[in-house]
Amino acid sequence: MDDLLTTKQLQELLQVDRTTIYRMLSDGRLRGIRVGGQWRFPRALLEQCFALPQTAAPSAADMPTELEVLPLDCLQPIQEIFATAANVGAVTTTIDGKAIMPVANSCTFCDLILASPEGRKRCEASWARLATIGGAPRLERCHAGLAYTRGRVQIGDQFIGMIFAGQFVTTAAARQKINVAAIARACGIEEKALRDAARQIRLVEPQRVEWLLNLLQKVADTFSHIARRQMDLLERLRQVAQLAQV
Repeated sequence: MDDLLTTKQLQELLQVDRTTIYRMLSDGRLRGIRVGGQWRFPRALLEQCFALPQTAAPSAADMPTELEVLPLDCLQPIQEIFATAANVGAVTTTIDGKAIMPVANSCTFCDLILASPEGRKRCEASWARLATIGGAPRLERCHAGLAYTRGRVQIGDQFIGMIFAGQFVTTAAARQKINVAAIARACGIEEKALRDAARQIRLVEPQRVEWLLNLLQKVADTFSHIARRQMDLLERLRQVAQLAQV
């Protein structure tokens, strides 16, 4: 049985980025197979096209990292449904705050901030900060003064990512306290546009917050379960490939 390369392994072999790999798949220059929502590439086919060096059967070191096993094409609809049902913004990130999927159900206020390089940097720093906080989801304040919270995505005890719910306030007074002028100035955003958008920031009533936190935990648990199943499947494929080499 041919061993299967992950997208990351193929990037390293060809010295190209992930976007180029997907473009080559789209235009027929590459052939791959889908395994649980992730692309895998038979080495024999790649050797024919690119003269790749021969290697032994894949080892544990060749396995993709935990976050790479997440089937984003499956998880993104779940994130979308959760964000819409809860009427919040939602995003899934690495533990250092880098988004791995587009923000779902984003509000105009946050869209303006995220469109600014400085604003995105501040949002990522806010997301990363919650990686250092253990325990169940709880409300925090982001750099812009909005409420947000996170659920941890894990494989066993390994913390691999986070899903966030945010872009809301819990009282009308909290909305009024947002320092729009300072945010606009720091992020290079036109103040009037940001102030107009701030009036539309969503309000999640305090009595609904507990429901939101519980639902977010369930979504994070679902992501963790999917990641664990994906990793188990890839481990079995690795073992089969090793046996085929004997």
